Amino acid sequence: MRILLVDGDEDFLHRIRRAFWKSHRGWEVLLAQTARVALELLARDPVDILITEMQLPDLAGTELLSRVRACQPGAVRIALASLAMAEWAEQAEGDLHRLFIKPLDPEFLIGVVESLDIEDDETNVRAVRAFVGGLGRIPSLPSLYSELVALLQREDTGMAEVARLIRRDLGVASQVLKLANSVHCASNRPVAEIGQAVAMLGVDSLRSLVLFRGIISGFNTPRPQGLDLEKLWFHSFEVATGVRKLAVLEGATGQADLAFSVGLLHDVGLVVLATDPAGRYKAILEQALVSRIPLAVLEHDTYGVDHAQIGAHLLNLWGLPPVFCRPVREHHAPPAAEAGFPLSTALHVADARHGGGSAAGIFADGRWGLHPHVLGDPQRFARWKACLAEDVA
Repeated sequence: MRILLVDGDEDFLHRIRRAFWKSHRGWEVLLAQTARVALELLARDPVDILITEMQLPDLAGTELLSRVRACQPGAVRIALASLAMAEWAEQAEGDLHRLFIKPLDPEFLIGVVESLDIEDDETNVRAVRAFVGGLGRIPSLPSLYSELVALLQREDTGMAEVARLIRRDLGVASQVLKLANSVHCASNRPVAEIGQAVAMLGVDSLRSLVLFRGIISGFNTPRPQGLDLEKLWFHSFEVATGVRKLAVLEGATGQADLAFSVGLLHDVGLVVLATDPAGRYKAILEQALVSRIPLAVLEHDTYGVDHAQIGAHLLNLWGLPPVFCRPVREHHAPPAAEAGFPLSTALHVADARHGGGSAAGIFADGRWGLHPHVLGDPQRFARWKACLAEDVA
């Protein structure tokens, strides 16, 4: 993996490179104190990751990010800024993937790079990175989600504080109540208060719910073309509930919250594709409705990538771990063998058979049939089918 560090502080550059070398000697780390040097290095060879300070001596960091997006869209672009510059730097959200506030420890940056999970990069993965990186507008991490994560990381955080944060967004608050009253919370009494709902939900489920709603609301401009966002929400919620039920059925209760969260966000790539400035995705959706051609195939024919790949890569850029992103990427074609609870396979089945039925339309993959791997264990499939067929209260 090749990483380019750009910062006017020479001591900072060498400190980061030493830390990277000690932890991962296979990483090739290039250094540049100016944007000019950085662009010269980029002109020679591509890099996997660019980490740049926003205040450079010869060129604004926003301009460097824009140029890198144009010449190497497949590079993951990470910006570093002082707290005073953070709001200004966010104006470049279409050109960067992550933004972190300085000062920060080298160990933190090492964790960020490790979380990107691109060590075993293949040609198709590079194509996905190039596609997402070349978009005119990359959806940024919703601010409410960032605030929630920061709040939950504090040791002294109480659920009352979390509830106050959730109440600030009416759309999120209403969905939190709906989730708390769904069957997977196993409550015999209706939940009518946000504080109680927050206390009932697992942390993973709450974070993912906030993330999903933030993504949807963040696409008001440009508005996704041809995509029914409310129907997508209903489908995603049903899939999340279904895959959670399968985890519990299989005795993987420790993964139940993860299963719900993955189900909720499995189709986030649809929202990204629907903002195609050329308007091509609306025609793809219309063709999928009237044909037997799988949506992912139509996406590949037009873009060279599909929404599962795009969604997984976007979530990975935001720092979600591989255990979360891989099932999203694999939910159209789960692997033949998965260690422990087969989350990718369960997600595929819930998507196909429990994603809102006929009301889900093209969102549910069942209209194009189940993957053969799913049918390889007829007893498990029959058990899962019966579980998902149960009425949801």
